[in-house]
Amino acid sequence: MDPILLFFVFPLVTIIIAIALQKMLNNPLLVGAVIFSMFLLVSFLKYGGTSQAIIASIIYGILAFVAALLLRMISNLRLNNMNNNSNSNSSSNSNNDANNSQNWPNTRACRICKCQRCICNGLRM
Repeated sequence: MDPILLFFVFPLVTIIIAIALQKMLNNPLLVGAVIFSMFLLVSFLKYGGTSQAIIASIIYGILAFVAALLLRMISNLRLNNMNNNSNSNSSSNSNNDANNSQNWPNTRACRICKCQRCICNGLRM
């Protein structure tokens, strides 16, 4: 295996794909498993299943899991900070929340359950 691919290109691609999959799937374990299975498939098809390729695919799967987990922790911290800010601002104006649109921050906030997520938990099945 080429060392540039092994140490620079594959880890960078792994992190970028893990971030994209985490945004879509919202499950770090599933993201790591998908990345691992993709690299395992490539290691058997391209490199004949050598031990070096299999170990590299395990490492890339772990790297994808860690990247997705870090992204999830960062987004949870941002969500908690936004909820804390909106709760402290809306406690004084709780009677006028339903009719006053100025209490909403400039984000894609859910208008039904007043959460700051892009997808409302109240609308999920």
